[in-house]
Amino acid sequence: MGYDQASANAALMKGYVDTARPIGEMFSVSGKVALVTGGTSGLGFNIALRLLQGGASVVVASHLDSEAGAVMPLFEEAGFKGRVRFFKADVRDEEEVKELIGFTDEAFGSLDIFVNSAAVWNYAHIYDMPEQDFRRVLDVNVSGAFLMMKHVSRYMIDKGIHGKITMISSNVAWLPYPVFGGYPHYAASKGGVIAMTIEAAKELKRFGIMVNTVAPGGMVTPGATTTMCSDGITEDQADELYDEISVWQIDETQPVDSVAIVAYAMCTAMSDGMTGECVVVDGGMSHNIVRFQPEIMQYPEEPV
Repeated sequence: MGYDQASANAALMKGYVDTARPIGEMFSVSGKVALVTGGTSGLGFNIALRLLQGGASVVVASHLDSEAGAVMPLFEEAGFKGRVRFFKADVRDEEEVKELIGFTDEAFGSLDIFVNSAAVWNYAHIYDMPEQDFRRVLDVNVSGAFLMMKHVSRYMIDKGIHGKITMISSNVAWLPYPVFGGYPHYAASKGGVIAMTIEAAKELKRFGIMVNTVAPGGMVTPGATTTMCSDGITEDQADELYDEISVWQIDETQPVDSVAIVAYAMCTAMSDGMTGECVVVDGGMSHNIVRFQPEIMQYPEEPV
């Protein structure tokens, strides 16, 4: 009997049907345990909320007890009491990081999903920036991310967990803004997170651990609305920066949830075929895709 191409194709596609998981299962995190650093504010809070809605048990971490007092009642009022816990930890402190992971295991018996959303920044031009500000931002945003990645991955490897790690970066890694910049330390840190994601993905794929980055653009978060210029620059230097920030215009500021939903998806089976990727969620900002062009003023004014 000769080879029947049509039958072979039909058999192949029958295999697709037989192995296709229910679509609802692909978008669910039911029964999973997630850990979200920076989970008591802004984007991290919204990601934690989405993970809870998806069925996960969640530990949210912050270095501030005061943030827990504000947001834990919100989680409980939304119906998630018993599935969400808070732990105070400084991601720069390796012992506290280990304690955080131990707490997560004790609270819920596993750690399947990790989202790194803890980050800090302030404003200063590179030619005015105090060294301690640069080091502080890199220490939290890169060294802290490393310590979390180190101990989360070690836990997953030891437990045989095929986990998901989602790092939060930013499009500022390749798209300097506002008008004349103002946070080279933050840009450097977020570029470092993307590079570390690729390396970690290379190292962890053989253990079934998938590592990706989500890079948003500008959003209205508590951090974005309260972050100020460096205390180490002069009043005149700060005034100049605030002028530059206020003149910067974009066509829209993306909703925080538009990023949180994508970060959530990266924690589900939907992203099983992805690792080492940087998923850009900035509403087209990186490609200069806009709904309208805001009015542009000359800044600074040209001499008469």
